[in-house]
Amino acid sequence: MSTSTLEERISDAHYRQAEEYERSSKQQMRALVPANPHCRILDVGCGTGLNASRLAKLGHTVVGIDLSPVAIEKFRERGLEGHVVDIASGPLPFPDHSFGMIYASEVIEHTVDTADFLAKLYRVLQPGGLILLSTPNSAFWPYRILGCLGQTATEYQHPGHVRFFSRRSLREAIEGAGFEVDRFSARHMYLILGSRIGDPLSSLLRACGFLKEPRFATGGHFWQLSRFAEMASPFWADTFIVVARRPQLAQG
Repeated sequence: MSTSTLEERISDAHYRQAEEYERSSKQQMRALVPANPHCRILDVGCGTGLNASRLAKLGHTVVGIDLSPVAIEKFRERGLEGHVVDIASGPLPFPDHSFGMIYASEVIEHTVDTADFLAKLYRVLQPGGLILLSTPNSAFWPYRILGCLGQTATEYQHPGHVRFFSRRSLREAIEGAGFEVDRFSARHMYLILGSRIGDPLSSLLRACGFLKEPRFATGGHFWQLSRFAEMASPFWADTFIVVARRPQLAQG
């Protein structure tokens, strides 16, 4: 079974039953989208439209792509323009410089060829346009501890993840594609409690600032204490949130 076929099967199965999971990292990423000027945004891996619907409320025109037909059907039911596209299998169906912004929330880790993925986004982004991109940090402190116990990040992340990034490798990939990084921020996560420990203490945990977060890999949840950080730590960051720019065309 090809990677794209497996990813489509996983996505379709999830979206038949539910929408995307909301997380504080997604809220933090959306907060980095400027309200003005309004622009045309490509939402890559748009799912059913959790992010796109909120960006559209800011006045932006949002076009979504996803390899899941089930997700795109629900996306269109929100009144948004959506296209079934497997970005790994061919070119994007848009002319050069079609978008003023690209929004790619936790997608890059699902693509086998990172350079090809970023090159396709670069082509359709206008010169001077922004790309907002997020992905898990596979050097996050719990993964380091689990590594000492003989376990890997693949056992805890989404089963469709095929690429695993550190702060250094992600920056190198983005800059290697020709983008200029404006901001390398993150969600820092300091404490994690499993549901068996956290659920009986839920009232206390909420009072202390903990959030309940779903886990795609198991269908369960955990409790976490986190905050947004302007500068990503390679140790504390569980999710990198990057703002980069396609350079303006040279004059002359």
